[in-house]
Amino acid sequence: MIFASGFSWVSLLPGVWNDTLLSGIGVHMDTVPVLHSWLAAAVVILLAVVGRLSLEKARARDGLARYEADATPTPRNIAELFVETLTSVMGSVLSPKDIRAFFPLIGALFTYIFVSNVFGVFPGFLPPTDNANTNMGMAVIVFLTFNIVGIARAPVGYFKHMMGPVLFMAPLVFVIEIISMFVRPFSLWVRLAGNIFGDHTVFGVMSGTVPYGIPAIFLGLAIFVSLVQAFVFSLLSTIYIGLAVPHTEHDHD
Repeated sequence: MIFASGFSWVSLLPGVWNDTLLSGIGVHMDTVPVLHSWLAAAVVILLAVVGRLSLEKARARDGLARYEADATPTPRNIAELFVETLTSVMGSVLSPKDIRAFFPLIGALFTYIFVSNVFGVFPGFLPPTDNANTNMGMAVIVFLTFNIVGIARAPVGYFKHMMGPVLFMAPLVFVIEIISMFVRPFSLWVRLAGNIFGDHTVFGVMSGTVPYGIPAIFLGLAIFVSLVQAFVFSLLSTIYIGLAVPHTEHDHD
């Protein structure tokens, strides 16, 4: 069965089976996950364009009609629901100013991971997120973001926080904090790759046991896991950024 075999449509392209298709631009790794990751990015861009066009269509209405929700589910409604839900989650960790600053990153991560995960439920497509390189790339971006932002906003306070409140324990606490800092991207990487690989494997095995159909319960479970893993990665990224940026008592006013 096509679900259980790990078959990919992109493997039919010339130069994919021997990984020479992208050698001209310096890509010598496994070509299949690279192409799938590019395809997922293209889908995310397409979704963003469709949502934006739907929003512009609503803004072109006369008077207060531009602010009224559409009567039926539309790309605009879905986009607004997505933005409202994600900003609400981020609001429990970040200030309104930081929500606006980091929403593009967190929103892009969530959308890209979810789209990549869902690829696994379609015949002939493989989820880019079951590849270690894809997930490590996103984890490194998060790692660089919270460190650069933390150091840029309050360099002294950032390193002072890593030394703890007691001076004589500062060397030990600093080492522990450094280890913890590098564990964060590793945990993001391993958690996402492991869960998606396992979910895709179970889904493929169960699909292969039914010659003429796919068990609906496992299809629903695969989509649910895809959503949960995208949410967990985005939430942890938000928390890591929230721990790095300085706060004041007026941040959440």
